[in-house]
Amino acid sequence: MTRRVIEHKAFSHDREELLVVTVFEEGVSKQEVRKENPYTKRHGVLVRFGDKYDWR
Repeated sequence: MTRRVIEHKAFSHDREELLVVTVFEEGVSKQEVRKENPYTKRHGVLVRFGDKYDWR
């Protein structure tokens, strides 16, 4: 099963730039992720191989 991953930038209270990575549960489709986060451009997928995940 795969897990969807998105990346976007945010700013802290001290105006430091942060990279926010959100990992969704298994089975969520790309369309559902896009509905929830329409302005995110960087999408990725984690694919399970045994007990580990591989970034694709």
